[in-house]
Amino acid sequence: MLTPRQRSYALHGVCAALTLGSNPLDRHLQARGAGPGSSLLVNTTGWYALLFGLERLKPADAGWNPDGAEARTDGAFFVTTAVAALGGQALGAKILQWLRPDLVRHGGAIGRLGVVGGVVVSVLTSDFVHYSLHRLSHQWGPAWRVHSVHHSPEGLHILNASRFHPIDAAVEGVLEGIALGLFGFSERQHLAHLTMRSTYGQLQHCNIELDSGPIDFVMATPDLHRWHHSEVYAEGDNNYGAIVSVWDRLFGTFFRPERPLDSPLGVGRMPSFPQRFKNLLAVPFRWGAIKERNAETWYAPDNPILESRS
Repeated sequence: MLTPRQRSYALHGVCAALTLGSNPLDRHLQARGAGPGSSLLVNTTGWYALLFGLERLKPADAGWNPDGAEARTDGAFFVTTAVAALGGQALGAKILQWLRPDLVRHGGAIGRLGVVGGVVVSVLTSDFVHYSLHRLSHQWGPAWRVHSVHHSPEGLHILNASRFHPIDAAVEGVLEGIALGLFGFSERQHLAHLTMRSTYGQLQHCNIELDSGPIDFVMATPDLHRWHHSEVYAEGDNNYGAIVSVWDRLFGTFFRPERPLDSPLGVGRMPSFPQRFKNLLAVPFRWGAIKERNAETWYAPDNPILESRS
């Protein structure tokens, strides 16, 4: 039986193998009549099944695994987030091509780096976009009203990795599409990048007992990300990375206390927060009413809060 440290090493190894093996698998599937990019569906389906099983066998907190209503909510977000993010990326690439066609590169120097080099560059680029927007979303009130939807779960599991308001997902998608469009990644690099993005988010949010150890200093592991979902803002306003922890370490928002996670998860100061799909979509537009419903805790002196978030 694997220890939590060995389990984390193994899962990170599988994630890397899926990323680097995405193109050989895609060629194999295409040779048998499948369409381009089919490996992404095969890899993510198998990966989600593996993580789902481990969440039942070795949960970090058995109480975090969702009931039927929560699973339906997160299933709806899975669809809307995918549509908004992919649509935003396509729009961002089109905007760049329209505004500055001279900046759009096709198969340039980045393409000569190969799949491994291309994934390193694409992950660092997309994660810098994510880090910047994510940090702003915690420090600027109007953006926090949208992003708070992602912090509404009171436990983490693979299904709520995609619980983002469509506005949040679309804005990041547009900015990422512009940033990645500047480099001109090859199709092989792009497929590997999509595989990494589509698998690591679920690992980061998984409800599996893990101890990632030194991996924390490179990757935005589940160990780090659980602290990001703490309802204590001094703890949660850290660890903004989606795949790597590089930018958190560089800009001073890397939070890795020695103690085990001992903070409740959720939106700080708001114990009565919407939990269903329709109500969560309305959160940015009903913020005043939600604050009033939580007035007793929102205005409490504990859990210090940035004034801008108000």
